[in-house]
Amino acid sequence: MDRLSTLPIKQLPASRRWARIAGASLTLCAALVGIWLFVLPVAVVALSSVAAHWSGTLLPDGLSLHWFERLDGSDFAALATSLEIGVGVALAGTALGVWLALALEGHERRGLGAVIDTIAMMPNGVPSVVLGLAVLIAYHKPPVDLSSSALIVILVQLALVLPFCYRTAASALRPELTILREAAQSLGAPPAMVLARVVLPQMLPAIRASLALGFALSLGELGATLTVYPPGFATVPIVVIGQVERGYYLPASALSLLLLLASLAALLAIAARERRPRPQR
Repeated sequence: MDRLSTLPIKQLPASRRWARIAGASLTLCAALVGIWLFVLPVAVVALSSVAAHWSGTLLPDGLSLHWFERLDGSDFAALATSLEIGVGVALAGTALGVWLALALEGHERRGLGAVIDTIAMMPNGVPSVVLGLAVLIAYHKPPVDLSSSALIVILVQLALVLPFCYRTAASALRPELTILREAAQSLGAPPAMVLARVVLPQMLPAIRASLALGFALSLGELGATLTVYPPGFATVPIVVIGQVERGYYLPASALSLLLLLASLAALLAIAARERRPRPQR
């Protein structure tokens, strides 16, 4: 460790002192920008959800749980639908992403592998509304008519999250994993055992990240979902955008906060690590 880095700022040479001040200033600016862009809007939504009335003032006129009490069965059904769709999309996207990453390992830059890799990443470059319209047109007539089924929502969201799940899984296929896999194969382990006992455990952090990313992206997806959702189907974003269009900001905040808390709990459950028993002495 550099000895100068442990000295108080007053004892540093002038050049190092100004460099440390500049670094601290940049860090502070980044923190303030992060708070302004992310923390403050979430705090405003949370405060709006318990505001009795809030119009033209810095803070609400009073606090109340009135907006939560006004939530009815359709709102909670939309919340359950959002969570169910999110879980389904996260599981399917992660399974497909891991499969694609393993199938294309070492071949994603040439030949057929490059073509498949490009196709898998294409949804990243297509506006979600355009992708939703394409899926709706492709699957609204027999023999594959999904226009009246919730499966079309899962399909279009799966297309949107697959690139992220695929890249997350592919990033875990490091050279060290190839060495471990070849070592297991040289010892006579069958492919299924190598996959279950060597490959997937090493990819577990990437799998968790893929599940969390797919779940979060699914919960917040709106553009493509608005294009394809069938009659009688609603997720929280669809309900919230309808309330906002009618000027019901405070009820929308209450439902949004419930979705935020539910998604946070699910993400914490995905990210939780199993505690390994300590070896006894």
